[in-house]
Amino acid sequence: MTPPNGGVADFVEKLAAQHGVTGEMDRIDRMASTFTRLSGDDVELDRIERLLVSLGRKGILDLDDIFVLEE
Repeated sequence: MTPPNGGVADFVEKLAAQHGVTGEMDRIDRMASTFTRLSGDDVELDRIERLLVSLGRKGILDLDDIFVLEE
């Protein structure tokens, strides 16, 4: 995947909307967040990062695509 010419956030939001993907945390996401916090790390994903995770889980983006967009 080539990175979009415009903003990555706009690209990710449009792609998610086209596929009906939301960035809402599900039960497993909340559990993982709790484990991370309890282990001493406090990691908060922003909306775009949550959308990227969801797009990856749905198979819309592969891991390489996600890394390109994260750069």
